[in-house]
Amino acid sequence: MSSDAIVLLKQEHKELLRLFKAYRTTPPAELAARGELAQHIVHDLTVHSYLVDEVLYPEVVSLLKDPAHPAVQGYQDHTAVDRLCEEVAERSPEDPGFGQSVEAMLTAALRQMEREEREWFPLLRATLSRRDLQQIGTHVLAVRETAPRHLPEAAPHPDADQHQGGPAVPGAA
Repeated sequence: MSSDAIVLLKQEHKELLRLFKAYRTTPPAELAARGELAQHIVHDLTVHSYLVDEVLYPEVVSLLKDPAHPAVQGYQDHTAVDRLCEEVAERSPEDPGFGQSVEAMLTAALRQMEREEREWFPLLRATLSRRDLQQIGTHVLAVRETAPRHLPEAAPHPDADQHQGGPAVPGAA
């Protein structure tokens, strides 16, 4: 497995996209399955946001030492996605508007991931050395093990499986 930070985060994006597809292809009548998938997505988005906001970005700032550098300016925190994750985590699949909240979260997360891959990651790749990206990636891997699994402001839904790996995902290997 590569320890390049960008490769690792793109792998997370790929896994998140797989979960988004699984959620969107699960029939709306299957509330329990959709609820489990939504909570798994919240879990994985929470970890991903933490790794980008609390590991990658601070290390980029530390390495570049220039707040005006395009690679620093290109960063966009995950606050909007985090707020939507909170909203989904606090709801039950039976709640009116649950599906709309999940769709808003998925759409915002997808836009964030596309922007990172289209704009920010190429800036980082062009600016940082391979060694820097590998060192950051090694730190990302280490921190991933202890990263928050749920947003601090919101308790997970009572039906959500709270073990580290998140709920089982239908079709996951």
